[in-house]
Amino acid sequence: MERIKKRLSAGFMILTLTVSGCSASTQEEPKNSGGSGKSSAMESEADADAGSRQDADKGYDLPISQSAKEEAEADCRKAMETIRAIYAEADKGDALNPMPDREVIFEMYEALQETGWPVTASGFHYIMGNDEKMEAFLENCLDGTEGELTLYRINAGGGLNRSHFLFDGTDMYVTDTAAAWNAENSPVISNHSLHRIKEWKYTEKGWFSYEYCLPEFPEVTEIANGNNLLRVRPMPEEYIKMAETYLLPIGYMGNNLLRSNWDGDHLEELDYNGLYEYLYVLKNQEAMAEEAYAGGIPKEEFENLITEYLPVSAKDLAGYAVFDAEKQTYGWEHLGPVTYAANRFSSSIPEVREIKENPDGTLEVSIDAVCQAMGEDCVISHILTMRILEDGGVRYLGNRVLGDGLKQITEYQYRLPKDQR
Repeated sequence: MERIKKRLSAGFMILTLTVSGCSASTQEEPKNSGGSGKSSAMESEADADAGSRQDADKGYDLPISQSAKEEAEADCRKAMETIRAIYAEADKGDALNPMPDREVIFEMYEALQETGWPVTASGFHYIMGNDEKMEAFLENCLDGTEGELTLYRINAGGGLNRSHFLFDGTDMYVTDTAAAWNAENSPVISNHSLHRIKEWKYTEKGWFSYEYCLPEFPEVTEIANGNNLLRVRPMPEEYIKMAETYLLPIGYMGNNLLRSNWDGDHLEELDYNGLYEYLYVLKNQEAMAEEAYAGGIPKEEFENLITEYLPVSAKDLAGYAVFDAEKQTYGWEHLGPVTYAANRFSSSIPEVREIKENPDGTLEVSIDAVCQAMGEDCVISHILTMRILEDGGVRYLGNRVLGDGLKQITEYQYRLPKDQR
């Protein structure tokens, strides 16, 4: 665990999965985690009259009994007390919405593990505390066994979401309760919700995918995304380190390093102008100051960074990327509505499936793109060739998307129009 703690405290950009909940409790043994029968609170949530049969049929905005709310709030307050001292003593910066750093979030995660409940945390994509309880619950559900389980998720602000899952032998329900901190570092319960789960699965790779029932046409003009995805079964530590150190800082949004076919002889399709900011984070462990590059990125600065990580020459870069010869700057624009067309795949995270070492010391890393927004643990598969340097640095040498993967995802939008090259 100490090795994991040191690794997870690294200061790189973190993609955050927007999963709805997780939970902790007191030091007592978690109750009824995967067995049959329903707590008094959950009986009213799933079985009671709940206002009308029509409400129950639609599966969302279901009424929650007062006893269920009280039980959820009591659990959340106990869990928040478990991590209150850690949150209160943490340096959260001067931002309007304070956010603890990754090391603090991990301390909270460790503390909540001791309660015996399954727990995860925002940004910790590949691990779950007390995962064996969550897996046992899901496997029982697959066998048709009634049961319930509480899961806690620490969010980016240091608060908690509590998700209480109930399986009645046919349908699964989830009651979500959110708790945050006020200015006095005291817990505040912000909201409750109860949904029936429209579809769910526990994949062979160990991901729990579930989709909320939500309003559909014609009740609403825009359908919300109800997909959630949680890694339950832990990945090998070597694979976690590879993903968090060299892949997550790049990702699939705003650049096409991991979502296109390229190698040392075919470098023209990479979006160097989009990729720059991600390599900047990888090297400096902090985001670039966007205002400093409003007029473009100085030629030498751009070329030094790109050629450090990729097998491309400075001479070729001027032809492959958008370059202003008169100003001697490379173009750059903030990722926003004009430069990015929102699509579900872009929020995917890379999951390492295999690492193969070649005779020349390079690595071939087999990767699946896991997409929370699509509820899929493998949208595309690809093989990234790379070399880890003695100082811990990296050279990305090529990427190959397998099968018809590129046809399964939205066409990549370059940060700046290709005709500006």
